[in-house]
Amino acid sequence: MVIAINGVSSISLIAAILTMSIGELVVRSNKKVNKTEIEPPDQTVSTPINHPTIEIEDLTVSTEVTTSFRLYRQTELNRIIASLLASGSLLITGEEGCGKSVLISAVVEKLQGDGFVVAHIEPTTPKQMLLEIAYQLGVETQSLEGKALSAEQLRRAIANYLENNTAFLVIDDVQFCEAKFRMWLKQLRKLQVPMLLLATNPPRTDIFINIPRIELQPLPEYAIRELMEQAALERGINLKPSELSKLQERAGGNPMLAQRAIEEEYLGLEVEGADHDRYFDITPLIMLVGIVFVVMRFIGLGTNNQAMYIFGGIAAAIFLGLARLLYALPNESRRIK
Repeated sequence: MVIAINGVSSISLIAAILTMSIGELVVRSNKKVNKTEIEPPDQTVSTPINHPTIEIEDLTVSTEVTTSFRLYRQTELNRIIASLLASGSLLITGEEGCGKSVLISAVVEKLQGDGFVVAHIEPTTPKQMLLEIAYQLGVETQSLEGKALSAEQLRRAIANYLENNTAFLVIDDVQFCEAKFRMWLKQLRKLQVPMLLLATNPPRTDIFINIPRIELQPLPEYAIRELMEQAALERGINLKPSELSKLQERAGGNPMLAQRAIEEEYLGLEVEGADHDRYFDITPLIMLVGIVFVVMRFIGLGTNNQAMYIFGGIAAAIFLGLARLLYALPNESRRIK
């Protein structure tokens, strides 16, 4: 028996209900699929939050040698930043490979990160350096007629900009710049322009005479050892502590020489001696020898040995005088040549 409602049979009604139920299930299934498709953006948002952390950690590990000076020389970094912000100028000195350029790169990055304008250049021709400074400072290098400015016009334009704006000059290996360019830097210093200069063996002339300086000391042994261990790890070299200590002697406190020692070990090169300028102070040893001769003098006096008494007195006077003289002399690394 088939019952019809308004001309629709019960079978058709049941089929319609089933169709609607299936359709609703399909819609719900699609909603779940769409929700799944919408959720990945949320996951994508959460993933970058964790991802940079991983990248930063990986970056710290992979570039520890490059950025190690920012860690080991944090005191110098803070001192330089404070001096420059006080509208002061500084000269950074140190032996080749001691990390001056890496430290200054950290200074430039810090200043630029704080929103300051910095012109960081290296020695070339005077005209090219002026053009590079003008470009980094945003100073126009052409006249209103479109003609390129001369070197003297560039000097005046840059000096006028620096006198009326807060900006910093950072020049690497300034000892290689021409004397005329360094004299211009001396004039900028008179205008209280903050500048940071780097030099290995600065001469006793022009800008190097009247600018305060910081001498970078050799890195401590633990820092050099960490740098060498990291360099060896990157090269896939397994070094015993005794082998690492032997290589460390060749580097002294110079990080560049430390990396070079690992490179030489990686290439299987046998190198004797060292290129660093780090030496030991033998003044205490000389004083010890002098004390021995003083004791010898007293022994000669107690034993009535006149020859020992005279020899001990003369030798003690010579050695103690020599020790005093060596102690009074300035270190070679602290002299401005």
